[in-house]
Amino acid sequence: MPCIEHDWHFHKEMELIYFIKSTGTRYVGNSIGNFGPGELYIIGSDVPHLFRNHREYYADKLEDEAVDLVIIKFERNFLGKDFLELPEAKKLQLLFQQANRGLKFSKAVTYLVHNHILGLVGSQGLSRIAGLLKILDILSASENHLSLCSEVITTTYNKNEKDRMARVISYLTENFDKKIELEQVSSIAYMTPNAFCRYFKKRTRKSFTQYLNEIRIRHACKLLIEGDMQIATVCYQSGFNTLTNFNRQFKALMNVTPSEYMELYNKKVELD
Repeated sequence: MPCIEHDWHFHKEMELIYFIKSTGTRYVGNSIGNFGPGELYIIGSDVPHLFRNHREYYADKLEDEAVDLVIIKFERNFLGKDFLELPEAKKLQLLFQQANRGLKFSKAVTYLVHNHILGLVGSQGLSRIAGLLKILDILSASENHLSLCSEVITTTYNKNEKDRMARVISYLTENFDKKIELEQVSSIAYMTPNAFCRYFKKRTRKSFTQYLNEIRIRHACKLLIEGDMQIATVCYQSGFNTLTNFNRQFKALMNVTPSEYMELYNKKVELD
């Protein structure tokens, strides 16, 4: 498809997401980062998430098949409520628990399940269940994964709250490069600024400003990697008003300065 159209959402099913061709920003629980081709994620039950392509995907400039991904949804107890209590399923039970923080698997592990995932797409009947079990067996046997969230962020939203938070996240992802006033976002949520700040932090475990800055920094990382802009230009196109604040916020999140980040990325590319 030309782009990912999903909004911020959550569901009781667990979800494996394998990106064959696609780039963008991921929002999983309270974690924000970039994603790219060849990456595999597992998202736990009721963990809010959004995988959104970079803006050029939505500008009708890319081909109709700019995005190629496989999504596998399944309920935690799809083999019965007692299955995970079996000794043979001990590692799988641990994987499902860890998935509540969102997991990104290593390239090596992703390589091992690549053919199994593609084979699952065309399978039917019991072979589809057997194929899923094979994938989960490989993933649960490996410890080569990264937890995306520092803590478990699952939802107990009612429908109105779900719609409210989806509107807020959508507004931030579309307007992060502009000046955003707290009053604007609060009005979208139909709340006063003070009530909204308390609500947002309770739901995301991050302040509104911290969350917005992370969105901006992840976009800045994309622009820096592309290497077509000066750091000052990246700063302003990512929504920051001053270069000093940009450098400070960037180092706080990435543990390196923007220029150091570019150097590290270029060295990695040379080694690859």
